[in-house]
Formats: sequence, structure tokens, C-alpha cells
Amino acid sequence: VAEEVRAMPNGAGDWVLLHLNGEPYDQKPPFYFWLAALGGMPTGRVSELAARLPSAVFGIAAVIGTMLLGRRMFGGRVGVVSAALLLTVYQFANLARRAQLDVVLTALELLAFAGFWWLDRGLTGRARGALIFHGAMGIAALTKGPPGFLIPMLSVVAYLAWEGRLSDLRRAFPWWGFFLSLGPVLAWFLGAAALAPVGYSDGAVVENVFGRFFQGTSHVRPFYYFVYQFPLLFLPWTPLWILVWSVGRREVFPGKRGEETRRAWRFLTAIVAVSFVFFSISAGKRGLYMLPAVPAAALLCGDAVTRWVRGLARPPRGLAWLGGALALLAGLVGAVTLAASMNSPLVADRLVGVLHEIDTARLAIFGGLSVAIGAAGVAGWLALLRGRVAVASFVGLVIGGVLVFELAIFTLLFPAIDAVRSPREIAVAAAAFTEPGEPIGLFDDRAMMGGLAYYGHRRVVSMNTADEVAD
Repeated sequence: VAEEVRAMPNGAGDWVLLHLNGEPYDQKPPFYFWLAALGGMPTGRVSELAARLPSAVFGIAAVIGTMLLGRRMFGGRVGVVSAALLLTVYQFANLARRAQLDVVLTALELLAFAGFWWLDRGLTGRARGALIFHGAMGIAALTKGPPGFLIPMLSVVAYLAWEGRLSDLRRAFPWWGFFLSLGPVLAWFLGAAALAPVGYSDGAVVENVFGRFFQGTSHVRPFYYFVYQFPLLFLPWTPLWILVWSVGRREVFPGKRGEETRRAWRFLTAIVAVSFVFFSISAGKRGLYMLPAVPAAALLCGDAVTRWVRGLARPPRGLAWLGGALALLAGLVGAVTLAASMNSPLVADRLVGVLHEIDTARLAIFGGLSVAIGAAGVAGWLALLRGRVAVASFVGLVIGGVLVFELAIFTLLFPAIDAVRSPREIAVAAAAFTEPGEPIGLFDDRAMMGGLAYYGHRRVVSMNTADEVAD
């Protein structure tokens, strides 16, 4: 991302037709790159922070949006629980820290779903709801192409068909709405194609859109790929799907009571099902393609967990012990990291290397947070004998324990292995072996091209055969 953005401020045309390594970039639409460029303007350069900032901001927006939509659908408590579940879905939190388009797409599709829900349930005016619905789809398509509007559209159609209300499609899809949902990406593409050399349209549309979906020009996977990949994507909360099935079967769908809740569950289920079927049909697949369905899954889990908790007088003994163990683990992690931040000889002797590669301030902040969560968790665990209020705090304790574990990965493990996982080190080393202006050769690894160019400040020549390497 950063390398594509670095060439943009050279002229207005570069904001329309992106470039990578001096060649027109035809893989993705430009919205994320525009955001990263704006983030780098105050400092005059596209730093790593500027490149990652859109993911972080839209990740926070997705968590807040999930809370607000959950509040509208099920009530405030469900909204908070669902947002906490989304925040601690490992892949969502991990991608929200990276220069990745999918978290921005997730937030925009969530806004589109919310706009339709407000429109359908009469929570806002018809024109305003349609404006939000179609406007969010239009920006989503400008972020990652056709799935940005196809998934919300198909989800709404599936939901209304399930409800037996296909006649309401006219309310959701006014004639002017398509100018908002399709207009931005079409306007950009026509502008980029006019500026690009011959062949750009074939790469951007024929190969990148139709080729990936129908022919599998990249990321070819079997049709059952998401049967196991989506459960992995939703970890650590995938086991809650059993609770969703149980609660939905017993409390939500039978009978005539709770019609609004049943409609909300149908809508959220339609979102997940349409995403699953759509990307399963596609020949090209990646696990993160299902990320925009994760907020809907989190809302289903949030309502199921809340309903389950309300039905308990006291938590099962095994879960109570699990909660206590998580609390003690959080406190232990906090104590170790605090000791490391103070250069404790005991920690230095036992944990040579990893902890001491992290700066002291970061360790101290993380340690203090862990100790605080651990102390609160122990208090909540001791209060479990007091009934339902304690059960609710137990749910918070479990989520808090997962949050501490993920923070440990992001703040301690990732920086320690950055030299191995990041292209920075090899790019700098390769640049050291070349004179300024000379290119770096890259064999059969297109994904590394941007990193080599960004960190090495060299042009990159892509090679795909042994003869090209020899030349």
C-alpha cells in the first residue's frame, strides 16, 4: 500500500491511475490508497503509520458500528457484548493493525447493512436510509471492487425473500440509488482507463475481476474452502456457534413471539450465508474475503450469549474455574512484563531476548493493563457465587482474558519477530548490494514487490523463469 501511495502526490492523474514500481496498478480500486495518502500529508511522506491508519480507524468504526446496530436490534447489553466479541476476533484485530483493505471494506459494508436495517424497520426516513445504504455500498466498491456492492445487495434480496417480502425491494433500491452504489467505482474506472496504456482494462476487469471469480487466476481453492476457513477466521469465538444454533432453535425461531428479534436473526444469518455461498462459488478464495461477515456473526453470538446468560442462575463450575484461570493468567503476564520493564534480573535471566527487544514504556503500559484486568477478573471470579450479575461479569472476564492474550501477541511477540516477517531487512540488504538507480531482481514473488520498492528505494524487476534470472 505505502509504495503505491508514494507515487500519488506527483500529479492529479496519479490519484486516479495508481502505479506500482513505475507500472499502472490494476489490482484494486483507489479508496484505501487515497486515505493513506491523506494520512501522510501532515508529515509529507507515506510512513508505515499513515499506511496503516485507515485500517485502524475503520476497525474502530466497525466495532462502534456493531455496538450501535446491536443496540438497535437487541438492546444495549447485546450491542456491547457483540462489539467486544468482534474486537477480540483475532484475525479482525490483527488485520486492523495492518495496511489491509479488508477492514475498511468490513466497516463500509456494515454501514450499508445498518442503513438498510434503519430503512426497513422505519428507524429513519426512506430517502435517508436508502442514501446511507447505497452510498456505503458505493464507497465499499471503490475500496475493493464488485463484492463491495454485490454482497450487501444479495444479502438484502435473500433476507426479503426469506421474509416473503420481495415487493419491498423497490423501497430498498430506488432508481437513483444505483448512481450512488455503482457510480463512484465506474467513474474511477473510466478515468483510470482513459489515463492508462492499452491493456489496462483487460488486467483490471477481465483478469482481476472475472478471471479471479470464474477462472481462479489467483488464490485457487476448492469449493469447500470456507467450510474450515471461516471457523478459523472467527477464532477464538467459533465454539459460540453451537450456542447460536441452540438458542436460535429454542428461543428465536419457534412460535410467534419476538417477531423483531426473529427478523434481526434472519437478516444477520442472510448476511453470513450469502457471503459464504458467494465466495465458495468463486474460484479464487482467501480467508479474509469473509471478514465483512464477521460483525454479523458477532451480533448473532452476542445475542445468543446474552440470552444464555439470562437463563443461568449460576455459571457451570467448569466455566467458573476457566474464568478464574484467565484472570490469574492476566495478572501473571502483567507482573512479568512489569518486571521486565524495570529490568528485573530474574526476568532477564529467564526471558533473554524476546521481552528486552520491546521498549520499556510499551512493556510498562501493557503490564499495568494486564495487572488491572487480572485484579478485576479475580474479583469477578470471587463474586460468581452471588448469582446473575456475577455471571454477566464472568462473560466480560472471559472476553477480557482473550483481549490480554491478543495484546501480548501484538505488543510482545510481533515486534520480536519483525525482522523475520517484515520485508524491511531483506530490502535494505538488497539495496546495499546495488548502486542508486540500479534495480533489484525479484523471482516469482509478486507480493513482495511493494515491500522491496518501499524499503529498498529501488526499482524492482520481476522475473518468472530461470532464463530471466540468468540474463
